Amino acid sequence: MDASIAASQLGRVEPFRALDEEARLTMVEHATRRVVDRGQMVFWQDDPGEAMFVLLEGSVKLVTVSRDGELIELHRHDAPAIFGELALLDGGPRSASAEAVERSTLLVVTRPELLRLLRSDDQVAESLLRILGAMVRRTTRQVSGLAFLSLQGRVAAKLLDLTEPGQALTRRITQVELATMVGGARQTVNQALRSLEARGYIRANGRVIEILDREQLRRLAGG
Repeated sequence: MDASIAASQLGRVEPFRALDEEARLTMVEHATRRVVDRGQMVFWQDDPGEAMFVLLEGSVKLVTVSRDGELIELHRHDAPAIFGELALLDGGPRSASAEAVERSTLLVVTRPELLRLLRSDDQVAESLLRILGAMVRRTTRQVSGLAFLSLQGRVAAKLLDLTEPGQALTRRITQVELATMVGGARQTVNQALRSLEARGYIRANGRVIEILDREQLRRLAGG
């Protein structure tokens, strides 16, 4: 990926939309780029937060491990996107691990560079606040779902999340991956999918699931 394409990708994500083309290009040319293969860790939970990342190509998932070893997927980012910003802002350790779902290209933004941008451009600061607000709302929904929704309701909600606006097909995903997203075992997630399919709400086709009745899934998901 050349610098101009990387700068264009940078301009598609908050908080860098506020930068003009020249500023984005300068940022790309001075920042470090990193390529990670599928399954490779970008960082580990509890690592020091020394940089945030712009996902230019590929897909990355954020996961956390409980004390008893249970793995839960918190969120999955598809390019273009940013991640790892929270630890960078407060200087604390990483609250989750980041793993490449497929071969991905990252732009590494250090804490000094981000602080310089925040001080020099009010729009960048405002955009970052919006990102943090969205993160808090997403976390609140996840906690509420785990506390109040049945496993089938959580599966329904996640299937809706995995579809693009206006699309009926989810991205490719295994049942193991779906189980880590909803906090369930693979066997019980398989049962939930079979039940949804028997009721005519979805159609499973390998690693892709077709949404047949979005309204019924929303009802199961509490919406």
